[in-house]
Amino acid sequence: MYSPTPPARGGFPALPVLLGVGGLVFGLIAGCGAGYGMGAADTTATPRPPARAAEVASAPVASTPPAPKKVRVTVTVTKTVKPKRTHSAPAAPPAQPRTDPHFGTCAAANAAGYGPYRQGVDPEYDWYTDRDHDGVVCES
Repeated sequence: MYSPTPPARGGFPALPVLLGVGGLVFGLIAGCGAGYGMGAADTTATPRPPARAAEVASAPVASTPPAPKKVRVTVTVTKTVKPKRTHSAPAAPPAQPRTDPHFGTCAAANAAGYGPYRQGVDPEYDWYTDRDHDGVVCES
């Protein structure tokens, strides 16, 4: 079983134990109060003194980062070409049917070898007078 150490001279605990417990209590009290009221708005904090040469020599040396790996990148650019608008000529009006030459009378048309002209079929019908109203002009 565990038995406590008998007290050293005079009935007091050993000095190292007493100092250790006292330091622990002081550390807890000081640690709990550390930073109290030390927000970002507190500008009364004193700056840290510059480091001495011995501290600089014992500080860890930052290693250089490894060189980046070489990466080959291939870029393909595709140009989309819009077809140009072609403006077609406006549609020509429907061609007039070819007609025979216009003569002053049916006799002149017959003498030249043209006629007869039927109503609703030949446009030349409208140029001459249908005297017998049978729907045919320039009859021979």
